[in-house]
Amino acid sequence: MKEVADVIAKARTLSSIASVAVFFLATVSVVALAFYDYVAVRPQLPRIERILAQADPLDANPPEAIRRLIDASMGSPTVHATRLVTVRFYAGLSPGERHLRNALWSLLLPLHLGKDKMYGLYATLAFNGRDQGLSRYAAREYGKPLDRLSPNEAAATVEMTRMPSIYRRNPDKLAQRAAALASKAEKASE
Repeated sequence: MKEVADVIAKARTLSSIASVAVFFLATVSVVALAFYDYVAVRPQLPRIERILAQADPLDANPPEAIRRLIDASMGSPTVHATRLVTVRFYAGLSPGERHLRNALWSLLLPLHLGKDKMYGLYATLAFNGRDQGLSRYAAREYGKPLDRLSPNEAAATVEMTRMPSIYRRNPDKLAQRAAALASKAEKASE
């Protein structure tokens, strides 16, 4: 009986040590993330806000239909918008450094900007085959602002940012994928 009690006592001690270790590691991780936010992300926020302030108003604050299409296309603008921002600010990183930086920024940037501005960053910075921005593509291809596009035109505008070089060479493929994206966005909004 005493041996069983000793085993139980040792197990409780080990469990307590493990709990303290997990708490310590979690605390260190949160402190490290907060420090990284303070030294890397926060100093760039004025530059990011400037990008949005100088953007076409319909890119900086895309219409709801465009937001639904972005969500249907990629789930959320956060990861892609973050990548577009970090590419502007940090050149010459190794693949590992780039992935780590993007992962950290994907956690932290939405906390500062919110989802609305993440949509704005994506719509402003996404490459559209010639330059950047969904509004520029809509004006160039359809002669209309983003908020006046038909559902298929809006879907083609968003889809173009996924594979612009392929779609420029193959407009039929763009039309096909845009129709599928419009259908997917419509089903998701029901």
